[in-house]
Amino acid sequence: MKVFLALSFSLFLNYGSIAVTPVLQDTLVINQKEAEGLFLHNNLDLIIQKLNINQAEAQVIQAKLWPNPEFSVDEVNLWATKNQLSSGERLPPIIGKFGKNQQFSAALEQRIETAGKRKKRIALESVSRDIAAEYYSELLRNLKTDLRKNIFELSYKQSFLAVLTQQNSALEKLLAAFENQYRQNNISKTEVFRLKALKLELGQQILEARNEMHGVQKELSVLLNIPSQRYIQADIPASVNLDGIKSLTLDELQLSAVTNRPDGKISFLEETLASKKYDLEYAQRKPDLTLGTNYDRGGNFLLNFIGFGFKMDLPVFNRNQGNILESKIGIEKSKVVSEQKTKSIEAEVTQAFRVLQNSLQAYEALDPNYGQDLDQVFQTYTGYFIQRRINMVEYLDFFDAYISNKRTILSTTRQLIENLEDLYFVTASEIR
Repeated sequence: MKVFLALSFSLFLNYGSIAVTPVLQDTLVINQKEAEGLFLHNNLDLIIQKLNINQAEAQVIQAKLWPNPEFSVDEVNLWATKNQLSSGERLPPIIGKFGKNQQFSAALEQRIETAGKRKKRIALESVSRDIAAEYYSELLRNLKTDLRKNIFELSYKQSFLAVLTQQNSALEKLLAAFENQYRQNNISKTEVFRLKALKLELGQQILEARNEMHGVQKELSVLLNIPSQRYIQADIPASVNLDGIKSLTLDELQLSAVTNRPDGKISFLEETLASKKYDLEYAQRKPDLTLGTNYDRGGNFLLNFIGFGFKMDLPVFNRNQGNILESKIGIEKSKVVSEQKTKSIEAEVTQAFRVLQNSLQAYEALDPNYGQDLDQVFQTYTGYFIQRRINMVEYLDFFDAYISNKRTILSTTRQLIENLEDLYFVTASEIR
């Protein structure tokens, strides 16, 4: 089975490389490994999400900082009053002649957080940072799957376009021969018209196939962040280890998905985040303590007065009851969301596994030699048609059947690979 897949997939890749690649200097021939390396380095969405992680890390740094002390100066008189001078209540200068007869006060305060609020805030921001990292992993998982599917889709479209182009080339030669016979009055004009109509229809199929291929090229140029005018030629390895896939069980795949999926990890981290938020909100019910010292010059019975004190809120009315209740409900909500996510992941894995089994059965039903036999039969039918051993209707029917069967062979192989990628995606693991 592995050999058959390699032969059939390399067959349509070789078609594409021979007949479809345009003669352009600005052509990027790239395989899957090279595409993923370029994607990891260049993709703008990944760069943005990395910056989000850096922002979350900065919030952890901010949470670790202590509150700044507060320093204030007030009650400063800029000049002495007449009553002060006449009464003799004069103040000596502070330094030299500076500050003579001037009164002022200064205070220094430091807020002390109670109930471990700082540690709880650090823990909360740390979980937020971990969530940002998992969002990066989730974005990477989605975009990498898009990249791989587009690479395989490009290979398929380039290969099918090669089939159409090859048939178009053969039809042009056949049409030229029939036109020559028509000029010699050996065949009727109707037969030439039928071949021209077939060529016109085939040309429309080629046009549609090229347009679809350019659409995939556009998606890849965005994912790889390369100039849109560059033509991408897919060079994808043909072998796929189907034996390893057949040995897997649904239970193993579901366990892998629940353990490895970033979106599943995010749901569990959301539970932790809700718990950390509750801890912080519960700690907020205890008021913080502010310690302070103040200096007063000339405003008291002492010339230089130094005092100490503290202040705190009295939790009489507001003990953060609403926020505590809201965060407690958030814990219950996050548990339900996490459970729902687990069920959803298990269902997705089950569906992907069953779809892959169906694709595998369809692929194994193909005759390994059918593609080559089809080419030989087509050449034989063309020879019979030229020799007039079959009529025009029979030949045109087989011509359509040939292209349809070629499309089916390529589509079956492509579908198998895409379903395999879907299984990689839902399990968040490289099952090779």
